[in-house]
Amino acid sequence: MGSVEKVVGSDIVIIWLDDHIGQTNNCTELKQEFESNTTNIYLFHDVDQCINFLQSIRNKKLFCITQGRHAQTITPHIENLFNSPVVYIFCLHVSALAEWAQNYDCILAGGIYDHERDLLARLTQDLAGYAAIKAQEYNFKRQACEEWAENLTKNAKRFRTEQCTLTFSTDPTDDNKETPCEQPE
Repeated sequence: MGSVEKVVGSDIVIIWLDDHIGQTNNCTELKQEFESNTTNIYLFHDVDQCINFLQSIRNKKLFCITQGRHAQTITPHIENLFNSPVVYIFCLHVSALAEWAQNYDCILAGGIYDHERDLLARLTQDLAGYAAIKAQEYNFKRQACEEWAENLTKNAKRFRTEQCTLTFSTDPTDDNKETPCEQPE
């Protein structure tokens, strides 16, 4: 996955803000499951540190998982800083945030989950969808570059085979001594 992710997923950032997940020794198996999808995952347990990190990154596709207790604090920052972010809320009381969350497109794009397997499945599906979109973009760009290179090659061949009409001065001190350019062989 490493080299493929460097090409396709280099503009992906996954943030996980959670009091427990962000601690180094907590939930190691769960973090390994999520890290199996990407190397671009950043874990935070402090809201201010997370906001500072968010402000430091630009031109990235953001996928953010947040603990329910931090959702109302972090979500407005995310919507202000990123274009089309995806926010997943991970909490025990889905109904407590459901009405509030309807006001945020980024949460509607991600969802609210009370089980880590459901969250992992959705995140994996969303990352796969994003990778497919990027593959289409790269394919289009590859085709455009190939067409451009083909046109440049044709032009270069044409320029080499056309009769050269330029003249150049063989003696820089005498303006009357000009020699026509010879056609290349």
